[in-house]
Amino acid sequence: MSEDSPVVKASQGGVTHGLDRVVGVLGPDRSLAERVALFAAAASVGPSFEPGLQPRKTLDQAIATGVIAATTLSAVTVVESAVESVGKLLTRGRTDAASSSARLAFTVGSNLLIGAAAEAVSRALPPREDERLRRGGLRVIANRTARVAGIGAALSGAIGAIDLLTEHRSKQRWVSRIPLALPAGVGLSAWHIHRTHIKSRAMGDTTIANVSPLSSIGIAAGVGAGVIGLQLGERLVAHGVSRGISRIAPNYDSVSNPIGHVVALGVLGSVIYGGYEYAVRRVEQGGAAVEPAYESPATSPMVSGSPESLIPFDTLSREGRRFVNMVLTQDEIATVMGEPAAADPIRVFVGLDTATEVEERVDILMDEMIRTGAFDRKVLCFASPTGSGYINYVMAEALEYMTLGDCAIVTMQYSMLPSSMSLTRTTLAVEQNRDVMHAITGYLRGMPADRRPRFVLFGESLGALTMQDVWQRRTVEAIDRDFVHSSLFLGTPSATQFAKAWRLNAEKIDPGGKMIEVDDFGDYLDLPDEQRERVRHVLISHYDDPIPKFGTNILLRRPWWLGPVDERPPRVPKSTGWRPGVSFVLTGIDLINAMEVVPGTFGRRGHDYREDIARFVSAAYDLPITAGQMVSIERALRERELEWAQKRVVTEQVARAREALLREFKSWGVSSGSDLQADAVLRQVLNGAATRA
Repeated sequence: MSEDSPVVKASQGGVTHGLDRVVGVLGPDRSLAERVALFAAAASVGPSFEPGLQPRKTLDQAIATGVIAATTLSAVTVVESAVESVGKLLTRGRTDAASSSARLAFTVGSNLLIGAAAEAVSRALPPREDERLRRGGLRVIANRTARVAGIGAALSGAIGAIDLLTEHRSKQRWVSRIPLALPAGVGLSAWHIHRTHIKSRAMGDTTIANVSPLSSIGIAAGVGAGVIGLQLGERLVAHGVSRGISRIAPNYDSVSNPIGHVVALGVLGSVIYGGYEYAVRRVEQGGAAVEPAYESPATSPMVSGSPESLIPFDTLSREGRRFVNMVLTQDEIATVMGEPAAADPIRVFVGLDTATEVEERVDILMDEMIRTGAFDRKVLCFASPTGSGYINYVMAEALEYMTLGDCAIVTMQYSMLPSSMSLTRTTLAVEQNRDVMHAITGYLRGMPADRRPRFVLFGESLGALTMQDVWQRRTVEAIDRDFVHSSLFLGTPSATQFAKAWRLNAEKIDPGGKMIEVDDFGDYLDLPDEQRERVRHVLISHYDDPIPKFGTNILLRRPWWLGPVDERPPRVPKSTGWRPGVSFVLTGIDLINAMEVVPGTFGRRGHDYREDIARFVSAAYDLPITAGQMVSIERALRERELEWAQKRVVTEQVARAREALLREFKSWGVSSGSDLQADAVLRQVLNGAATRA
């Protein structure tokens, strides 16, 4: 068949047309706002590879890059659409019939003018540590608007100049079809990734060492494709809404485009929120699930959920069952401490399902404390749990060892979700803890001074926030008036109002110098003797722990820990710069990796404080022990943690194997006595495995 035949020409025309459409999707057929958004989203991939506080895996990097690129795409689309609409409103559409050069001048000029105005607003609102969210948010929005307008001016200038040059040259019009925005953004990101790896190695930052440059480029390309797909979907919805507004309300045609984008992003946000709510429900179901390792109530009458307890075992949730079942016995305490135990430790846990109302749960807590004799112990510890209800086992066991069991640990649950999903419940948690404090201090006030227990506080992560903010807008002296002897807080979140006020004005909140914040026990020992003797409230916050650093403040201003390179604390990357959205997302990703721990292997990294807890319990709560006892305690803490972790894994796997056997027996038509048969088979297999071992 001849190359000049109609069939071949039609085929070639179809291929050419298809290729032209693909090229058009990459930029030439898109609006200026969409092209600016494409460039910005692709260019944001590079900064997303900068080092963070914690080691990052390739999957972590993919998540961070995807979130940053998608967010940038959405935000820039809305901002640039708004800039265009403002320009149309100013000219009332008179530029539509103007020449190409006039339209180019107007587009570039309007972007520059709006960018300059936004930059002026940004500079008029310099950052302050104590500023309100509204002020800081306005500054950041103005600053980002100025940047977007600048990109819009540059990109529209380049595109417009090419269009003008090829307008009357038919043979060179293909040049105007070359996509500029996306390739330029991808190229800028590739250069930034390469530069980031070189700079991080030169400065000794190792948190992105496991993210190879080759994988990085692959992820960048994949995210770029995803960004295009996301924008296509958003574009369809936005254009549909925009056309609908133009038909129904023609007077609003000039602002229909940004309204369409806002609606499209609202739809996307609703889908994401729906997915989040579904995940919350699934996680809550897991928090209430019974683990095979803790399916039976504890035998000690001194803990909640026991046969003698006022609190039903089945209301304790997963973390509550763990907490009461892991209580130490007198024999275990005596073996480790080398001297007889004084009593069986008390552990009181009130779950969310124990009673419907907060007041009822507080009453039950107090009744359980009185039943167990918690107020008659040497040390009474009120601990605020993390979001899921978790109380640090290392702290609880260290306290029980050091008091020879003569202690009581009491807590009340406020959520069954991980701390990251429990942030909306902190107000309830603080009020709940305040009610418990009032009840406990009221009881202590009625006791003779010489018979009161040493009353101490403990909180880790969200538990530190929900405990400290009981005294929000008050001082350390107010804590003293509530009979608190001392307190210990691990990884206090940045949103904690009490800690925030103390850091901003320590002389006002703590005039007596009774509170300190340190990285580890070595920092505590380095304090002058006189200061250590005054200290009664200790905040431990690792320099590389993102939880005390993550918050909206990262979006509003450069945080102190990302200040001048030579002033940054140890273990904070020196090659990383501050970019509001990028730094916020990367620090958020660090939250996941900061809590990775190996059972029985104590570390001092991120949000893992286990290595120093025993020593801080002894120092902060004034419980002196010998050096030999400390070594014995720390060894026992590691061994017990590993043993319980192994028990959880084994019992869970056995339970799954039993369920699989029952399903198989049922498929054979065997139902009568199948439970006993499954148990017999498992015992036979396990006994055989033990014999071979």
